[in-house]
Amino acid sequence: RITLDPSVWIFDERRFDLSKRIPNTEGLAVELAPFLGNAEPKEEATHVVCHRSQGEPVTLTLREARSAYLCFAKQGKPIREGGPVLLYLADGSNHEHPISHITELEVIRKTHP
Repeated sequence: RITLDPSVWIFDERRFDLSKRIPNTEGLAVELAPFLGNAEPKEEATHVVCHRSQGEPVTLTLREARSAYLCFAKQGKPIREGGPVLLYLADGSNHEHPISHITELEVIRKTHP
């Protein structure tokens, strides 16, 4: 397990303006890939489950998760509503409805559809 602390990302040189990668979005974000790499998932890992405090868990392929962005601040302030982070897919397909209320990310091997 890796504990992610979005409150320190404001000082992280890897942060970026999300609007430069996904038009019509705002906020500061980091790529999820380095954190997944630090978790050292097993070779057979195929998916990432986003466990949420509200709503059903959301399952992404490991490829989708590796290219995803975690938005941690908007207008210079930490994300409170739906936070502490909002997960955006790199293709921007969920820019109007990012994955919110994330409490834990779990890397799994999915063996059935």
